[in-house]
Amino acid sequence: MSIAQNIKKTINYSRKNGYGEAFCAAWERVTAKYYADYAYIPPSQETLAAQAADKSLPDIKFSILVPAFETQEIYMRALIDSCIAQSYANWELIIADGSTTDIVEKTVSGYTEGRIRYIRLGENGGIADNTNSAIEHATGDYCGLLDHDDILTADALYEMARVIGTERPMLVYSDEDKCDSEGQKFYEPHFKQDFNLDLILTNNYICHFLVVDTEMLKKLRIRKEYDGSQDFDLILRVVSSLLLKEREGQSWADGKRMEDAILHVPKVLYHWRCHRNSTADNPQSKMYAYEAGKKALIDFTDRMGWKADVRHNKHLGFYRIVYRNDVLMHRPDLAAVGGYIVKRGKIASGIYRGQPIIYAGYMNRMDLYQDVTVLDLRNMEVGKAFRELYEEVTGHPYESTLAPSDYNRSGVSAKKELPQWIKELDKTAEGRKRLDKLNVQLSKQLFAAGGRLLLDPECVRKM
Repeated sequence: MSIAQNIKKTINYSRKNGYGEAFCAAWERVTAKYYADYAYIPPSQETLAAQAADKSLPDIKFSILVPAFETQEIYMRALIDSCIAQSYANWELIIADGSTTDIVEKTVSGYTEGRIRYIRLGENGGIADNTNSAIEHATGDYCGLLDHDDILTADALYEMARVIGTERPMLVYSDEDKCDSEGQKFYEPHFKQDFNLDLILTNNYICHFLVVDTEMLKKLRIRKEYDGSQDFDLILRVVSSLLLKEREGQSWADGKRMEDAILHVPKVLYHWRCHRNSTADNPQSKMYAYEAGKKALIDFTDRMGWKADVRHNKHLGFYRIVYRNDVLMHRPDLAAVGGYIVKRGKIASGIYRGQPIIYAGYMNRMDLYQDVTVLDLRNMEVGKAFRELYEEVTGHPYESTLAPSDYNRSGVSAKKELPQWIKELDKTAEGRKRLDKLNVQLSKQLFAAGGRLLLDPECVRKM
């Protein structure tokens, strides 16, 4: 990101959140410099040749769907060339063109590749309708969603097929980065987490590259009323369909958890092109998209029957679901909810241990709801169905220690007192080691018993 872009981003952030928050955000960008040394290294020709010769993969066909509208020739050619360059051969590219001119048609007509299918639409229906037209013509097992000015890496479909294997998940996504308008410089990688239910409910971190089971996609389709966040809406509907089955005691496959139906390829397979009017380069250019994302989340909570409100987070394009009363009342899938323990201005336990509490973290994750593998007994509330397990593991009567969420990152200590046995352990280094072991042991058993663990970043206990 250029100096000018950073200045513009800081000004916009200060207008929205105040100068104090803006200073902290700017300080983090200067000091943390997440992946500032990133360089995309494409797969070698030897690697691509080996992938092309790999006979171990199941025969999966991909339909790559592109809604086009007045796409510049240079961008459309780059997109098509990135598909033709795939080391995995079983694909079709379906371009649904809503242009009023023949610019896209002329570009596509220059190719003799039989796997390219061009559809000229009678009118431009926007991203949703144009994509739906492409979906109707899809013959693949999975559909991949590709924007008309972006690029796939040459190993994208091979890596997707390799992860899909014989499991046949509902949805698969990869890491991504950004590229300049010429498609030559690659920067700002987005290295994503494996599927995280509560994180996806804060922002569309899945985004690109995304492939969806074709049967499910043809059933759900793309909803026009969510243009701008249509991919987010689609993902949320896939998630809700899996969650509702899970709630009914059903499973998508052989008793597996719904997380197993959504897989992550931890590799950059997609280059998101940045130019002046793109969301990637200028988030302010698509404010309507963030409203559409909020609308999609409201629809999600309604379908799940959760009593909650959806609010914009202080970070543009991020959200917070505010549950009415206690989140555990609405979420039987949660075993426990916990928050941060802070000592001397830094987080003292969990996945962000050692990070300054004023930081937002990589991709703002420290500010977001998310599922975690370990919570801290010093700042935790356990659901009623799991409290007996808490007592078995700890050897003590259950007592909630969760700091109220209105005690936020200002550093105010929670008023709720800790149980005496936890206070005693927390006094010595040896006792704190014992607490750490109990945290891990309890968290593992809660998860094994079928519950998720939710981290609420607004619940902060200062020690």
